[in-house]
Amino acid sequence: MVKAKVIRANMVRHVRERQLFNANDHVLVAVSGGADSLYLLNWLTNGYLPADIQPTVSAAYINHQLRSDSQAEEEFVRGQFAKISRLETRTIKRLEWEQVPKTAIEEQARDRRYQALEQIANRVGANIMVTAHHQGDQVETILYKLIRGSRLEQLEGMAEKQVRRSGLTLVRPFLCLPKDKLSILSDGSIQQWIEDPTNQDQHYARNRLRHAVLPVLRTINQQADQHILDLSDQIAGQRYLMQAELERQVSRLEAGQLDWQLPKDVLILILQTWLDQQGLVSVKDRQLSQVITLMKNEHVASGQVSLAHGWQLERLGHQLRLRKSTN
Repeated sequence: MVKAKVIRANMVRHVRERQLFNANDHVLVAVSGGADSLYLLNWLTNGYLPADIQPTVSAAYINHQLRSDSQAEEEFVRGQFAKISRLETRTIKRLEWEQVPKTAIEEQARDRRYQALEQIANRVGANIMVTAHHQGDQVETILYKLIRGSRLEQLEGMAEKQVRRSGLTLVRPFLCLPKDKLSILSDGSIQQWIEDPTNQDQHYARNRLRHAVLPVLRTINQQADQHILDLSDQIAGQRYLMQAELERQVSRLEAGQLDWQLPKDVLILILQTWLDQQGLVSVKDRQLSQVITLMKNEHVASGQVSLAHGWQLERLGHQLRLRKSTN
């Protein structure tokens, strides 16, 4: 009981310090039917939160209709929603597929789920979406992105609070908690949930990390998860410190005054930052290396490097410009 009180008090303090939400907010909880999202929904509606941070709460479930048990899961969630009197709105939405994807199913389902959640949030008047991602999910995300060859800022993992392009805020309040602590925030009424069988399927890379890779890493060091999270925090801190210098170098780039003799890795960071500001976030390092080679070449004064979707980076003397191809 004492442990539960401490964890609940710590979460209250965390919400206030990080300004995740308050009594003026209307949050939409993304519910999957799994234990984690049901604990989140219960925590937000069980009356334990102080009045100053108790938001208005709505809930939404997205049925992807990609599993044989999706109808049973939907009915289970519908029953859970009916038990909660403090919900402002309850929404269940089914996704329709013209053709079931054969590749990148998880990514496509996630993208469509977030699109649907944003539409529901706008309709019910919610200004915040809340998901139940926890510390274990964060560790998996960081490792997954490292293995895929992601950029430095992506190794910071998922943001606890971020504004999406739609203008809606996404909050993940459980990122500070390991999975085995989530139930402590509940009032004990969550006794049933749906286990997604695909979570055990190691054909999916994330599941292989969870069930095969991470257990091995923990045999090497029991603190492996925490060390991964600590590294992510260090990356975030270093990026914060170097942000002002990056902005200065981007200004030099735009003015045609960038020193192209800087180390290649430094130039790639500058180019990535500049292109991010232009809304181009999927440019490959290989393409940026071509740009650097072009700009370092003292024997030419012009040239182009083609990017995706008809965009080009064009050299004109010392100036580098981004333009859309007219072809």
